[in-house]
Amino acid sequence: MNFVFALPRAVRLGRRLPLAWAYVFTGAMVLFSLFPVYWVLATALKTKRDGLANPPLWLFDPTAANFLKLWTHDTFKYTFLNSVIVTFIGVALSLAIAIPAAYAIVRMKVRGRNIVGIWLILAYMLPEFLFVLPMFSLYQWTGLYDTHVGLALMYQVHVLPLSIWLLSSFFREINPAIDEAARIEGATHFQILTRIYIPCTMPGMGATAILNTIWIWNELAIAIGLTFSRAQTVTLGVTSFRGYTALDWGAMTAASIIAIIPMLLFAVVAQKHIVKGLTLGAVKG
Repeated sequence: MNFVFALPRAVRLGRRLPLAWAYVFTGAMVLFSLFPVYWVLATALKTKRDGLANPPLWLFDPTAANFLKLWTHDTFKYTFLNSVIVTFIGVALSLAIAIPAAYAIVRMKVRGRNIVGIWLILAYMLPEFLFVLPMFSLYQWTGLYDTHVGLALMYQVHVLPLSIWLLSSFFREINPAIDEAARIEGATHFQILTRIYIPCTMPGMGATAILNTIWIWNELAIAIGLTFSRAQTVTLGVTSFRGYTALDWGAMTAASIIAIIPMLLFAVVAQKHIVKGLTLGAVKG
């Protein structure tokens, strides 16, 4: 009898075990992925002596000296501001160009649309530094080298194909019959774009802008090749604490945390917009 009553309980336990292991595995992966962030933060809160201790110290008296050092540093605070300026210009340019380009590809009879689609994929897949080498001399000749505008323009090589590709998929979800009805009423392509397509795809545009913001903020290869001092971004500002003979690990890790925080907060706040935008037009069951 005990066996008979114990059998259903064992079956229920057997069903719960895979779910329990899934939670254990997920929790382990989360801890594994967050450990580098924790270690960087812990190093930023240590004194120079504690940071170089061997074996590493797990218990220590935290200090904010490394974070305070950042804002008295000659370079880092300006690189942070440069990243804000370049990111704003880069995202604005990408949307200003990608919106009419995506509309033209989707709704206008543009020759070579298939070739443009292939170019978008190839341009997005190529490494960023491949474009820096031929543009280095041109930027020096035109005066765009080491400028915010020049850096933002160069970022379009990567973010513009992604923006056009995403916005094209969003525009295709709008019924073409709406275009026909608007044209019968005498609306121009510009009016259709600004009064129909843009309002209907605002979540998608928001998701595109968010993805571009994160990419531009974290970019390093192009910034290394096309800046020297005036337009250096925050990713280069983090490396400014590296000397010829030593590394200021405390200040460098503190700078890394400061560089991460804006995008971390931005991603948390914009998470719903990213999901809403990227699922625009999806079939809901």
